Amino acid sequence: MKKDYSKSAEKLVQAMGGKDNITRVFHCMTRLRFYVKDKNKIHEAEIKKLSEISGVNWHQDQFQVIAGNEVNELYAELVKMGVQDDDADSPVKTMEKKSVGSAIIDSVTGCMTPMIPALTAAGMIKVVLTLLTTFHLVSDTSDTYQVISFIGDAAFYFMPFLIAANAAKVFRVNQSLALIMAGVFLHPNFTAMIASGDPITFFSIPVTPTTYSYSVIPVILMVWIMSYIVKFVDRITPRIVKLILHPTLVILISAPIAVIAVGPLGGIIGDGLAVAIDFLSTKLGFIIIGILSAAFPFIVMTGMHHALTPIGLNAVATGGDTLIFVSQVCSNVAQGGASLAVAVRSKDKNMKQLASASGISALMGITEPALYGVTLKLKRPVIAAAIAAGIGGIVGGLLQVTLYIAQNCLLAIPAFIGEKGMSNFLYGITMIIVSFAAAFILTMIFGFQDDAEDGEDAADGEKNKAGKEAKPLVEKIQILSPATGTVKDITEVPDKTFADKILGDGAAVVPEEGKIYAPADGTVVNIMDTKHGIMFQTAKGVQLLLHIGLETVNLNGKYFISHVENGARVKAGELLVEFDLEAIRKEGYDPITLVIVTNGEDYIRSVNMIKSGEKTAHGDCLLTIV
Repeated sequence: MKKDYSKSAEKLVQAMGGKDNITRVFHCMTRLRFYVKDKNKIHEAEIKKLSEISGVNWHQDQFQVIAGNEVNELYAELVKMGVQDDDADSPVKTMEKKSVGSAIIDSVTGCMTPMIPALTAAGMIKVVLTLLTTFHLVSDTSDTYQVISFIGDAAFYFMPFLIAANAAKVFRVNQSLALIMAGVFLHPNFTAMIASGDPITFFSIPVTPTTYSYSVIPVILMVWIMSYIVKFVDRITPRIVKLILHPTLVILISAPIAVIAVGPLGGIIGDGLAVAIDFLSTKLGFIIIGILSAAFPFIVMTGMHHALTPIGLNAVATGGDTLIFVSQVCSNVAQGGASLAVAVRSKDKNMKQLASASGISALMGITEPALYGVTLKLKRPVIAAAIAAGIGGIVGGLLQVTLYIAQNCLLAIPAFIGEKGMSNFLYGITMIIVSFAAAFILTMIFGFQDDAEDGEDAADGEKNKAGKEAKPLVEKIQILSPATGTVKDITEVPDKTFADKILGDGAAVVPEEGKIYAPADGTVVNIMDTKHGIMFQTAKGVQLLLHIGLETVNLNGKYFISHVENGARVKAGELLVEFDLEAIRKEGYDPITLVIVTNGEDYIRSVNMIKSGEKTAHGDCLLTIV
């Protein structure tokens, strides 16, 4: 029976703050990637409750929802509901305020991520072809071989077209015009001119003879530049002839720039990346592979792993990859080994099921369910997986393992067959076995604490109540009032999101002065740009949201002054934020301040009020958590 994803999609949209709060959504192999108007309207706890969701993650302004193998179905339902998808023509305002580095990474990721299915299919066809010839089922001189070969090679050879289509969405350029640029790079006449070896000029300007099949960077650069050419042409063309003149001028300006300057520049950058990788491999040898393999789980958390894909693809196209995809294989297999070890050791039925499915998924190259749902959640397994991946990477580096096809999982095994013969194949299998076995064994040694074990400990605590020397297995954690004022029960807050405890249980204080203090010893995880919201984690692991006022996000930081920065470690009672209380009230906003425990599900009992309807001073005990 086919599963109905429509209800889950509706709940997801509601938890995202409604359809109007979503400015854009697109997806990769495992994640729904959202851009929203107001981050504060997102209810992460509710999203995590959905059975299809393994976890969530913020990357700059992008909110990532990890849906694993069900991402396509959820995405399709979101589009049916009218959520603005990646094909929407309106600009994405949330992407404007970014650092240069972040913008570059996001742009490359946006261009490369949608290509993954096509490259996976093409790679697997190449694997099939390799197996057919290895076992002498097909001759490499037969027509059958040639047909299968060009089918598998099409996605790589015409990669500029795939990238142009995706880049057009990223840079908001007409897709047809972007595809013409890819056609310019790959036109048979231009390719023949380059192959002839004769000098090429355009109005006496020399054209650098560069081959653009299999290339990545030139077309990304060109479509990005086109986005500015389009705006320039739009300003100078009269409205009466814009329909005809605008696209014509865009192409006539863009094409020469592409073949004379941007294409060769992109080729130089690509060659430079190849040289840099070769330099690192030469100087650091096997160590760099081990380091990258161990770091990959954390690179995946940032979403930057797709930004490395062009480097790996360039290596595959020029003789074989010894770093990027090799490191990914070690990391993904290690995640699979750690997850399956959790499945074996865990006493929690739900975790066993999740870890088993996630482990197999990781072995097949999809690691997000394992990373967010199992290893990172249980903490020690992710460390075990990272160490194991590093060991596997070092083994692969020492044996000089090479991948001849872009693969990052167990399916890479046939991809080890290439110019180095069967020895590379055996070395590749050895690297995979080491990565998997080390992760499995280390996870079993390091151990972890799952929900079933927590329950047993609590039961043991009940049995020991009669013993005079027995220590309590539960602890009362105090959360201090961050402000001076009158305490209100959270259910009395005039905002349904808080009153219904969608974000979590907690309390509220109607402040009498514009100062917010640290409610415990801990870390300032994140202060929102508008300064009205603070994510805070106490030294004992309680995660708190301090929210100053209702709808005060609309003030965009006006009247707020922050005294600490993200990542700051503070003591209880230390001043965090000051705000102009009277000015906020005059603007028409309710300054009531919320203290929400966002990870209340991690504790045995819900949050209990100490004072309700009474006066409190900052530093008084406001809440207790058991």
